[in-house]
Amino acid sequence: TAREFEVALPNELNREEQISLVRDYVKENFVDRGMVADICLHDKEDGNPHAHVLLTTRRIDENGFKQKERDWNKKEILEQWREDWANKTNIALEKAGREERIDHRSYATQGIEKIPTIHEGSIARAIEQKMIEQGLEPHSERGDINREIRKQNIKLAKINEQVISLVKY
Repeated sequence: TAREFEVALPNELNREEQISLVRDYVKENFVDRGMVADICLHDKEDGNPHAHVLLTTRRIDENGFKQKERDWNKKEILEQWREDWANKTNIALEKAGREERIDHRSYATQGIEKIPTIHEGSIARAIEQKMIEQGLEPHSERGDINREIRKQNIKLAKINEQVISLVKY
C-alpha cells in the first residue's frame, strides 16, 4: 500500500529550481525516514505546475520492508510536513530573489478573515480558456464559485476597513 499527495510548485521558480526543491523536500522528510518515494512533475503550461509524490506506508531498510508505520498517519506529522514544505519553498523563493512567500496554515489559523477559493483544476481552466479564445465570458462551475468567493472577499475587506476606521475614532 502507499499514500499519494500533491505539492504546488511555485511559478516563480524555473524548472531546475522546482525539481531541486521537491527532491530535497522529499529526501529530507520521507526518504531519510525510511520511505520509498516516487515523484512525478506535471506542468501543462496552464499556471498550475505541481508534483505528485507517492510514498510507501511501510519503512524500508537494507533487509526490505518492515511493518506499517502508523506514526506517519498522525495529524501532527502531516502538519510538520506541510510546515516544512512552506519553509523550504520560501527559502527557494528567497534564493531566487523573489519576494513571494507561502504559508501552510489556513486563513483562520493565520487570523485572516477571508474565504478560501476552491481548486479549479485543469479541466475548468481549459474550458474557460477556450471560451475566452472564442470571445465569450469565461464560465465553469468551479470558476464561477471562485469568482463569487473573490467578490465576497472584496466585500469582507471593505467591511473590515470600515470596522477598523470606526474603532480608531
